[in-house]
Amino acid sequence: MIYTAIWAHRGASAYAPENTLPAFLLAERLGSDGIELDVQITKDKQVVVCHDHNIDRTSNGTGNICDMTLEELKQYDFGYPTAFGHRFAGTKISTLGELYEAVKASDMIVNVELKYTAAQPDTVALTLAVTEQHGMKDRVIYSSFAHYGLEAVMKLDSTAVVAPLYGDMENACEAALAYGALALHPAHSAAVKPGYINEAHLKGLRVHPYTIDNPAIMQELLNLGADALITNYPDIAKGLRDKHLKKFI
Repeated sequence: MIYTAIWAHRGASAYAPENTLPAFLLAERLGSDGIELDVQITKDKQVVVCHDHNIDRTSNGTGNICDMTLEELKQYDFGYPTAFGHRFAGTKISTLGELYEAVKASDMIVNVELKYTAAQPDTVALTLAVTEQHGMKDRVIYSSFAHYGLEAVMKLDSTAVVAPLYGDMENACEAALAYGALALHPAHSAAVKPGYINEAHLKGLRVHPYTIDNPAIMQELLNLGADALITNYPDIAKGLRDKHLKKFI
């Protein structure tokens, strides 16, 4: 029987501001097996954790991350008051290195999603360097919708673990295996297709669907043998997973 890991999407982002240290630390407290996060590159070539290419939605500032230095970004509040009120006021953007140090003592896997601005060869190299510097290489899996970014990862480090993100894709297994991927990160609509997960497993690929927030779909993917669920609600997914496991004990 497959143990389905639970990975918190942008941290426990249903309960704390996405892609912030409070969300990642909460994910750990909720018993997540891993966390998923997004990286962007600043004007002064720092790797920071943020989903959008700008800070308009998730902070009290405006502007593109690539046009701002880390020092400038640190002036803004990422406490996301529109969703969480003032509970997380004063939360700052984190560098990838700061995130690694915050979760290093845990045993959580870290899924680093390379956004398009971070998927170029030079910016991929920056991200890999941060991972190496913080001793997290064995705990990180890189994913991206920009599949050329994953190819760049493998050219720089053939031992890295990479997984393509996609909604649906013809010949996904063959395409992923062509550049050395060890997993697939499909939308749930692809992952629940008959035989989809079994085919991937037969070809040596793990399947980590995103973003699974509906409990019924969580249960369906548990039954189908997904290797990990990426979700904003890691507590709910973990509860279902643990109940699922008990059926076989």
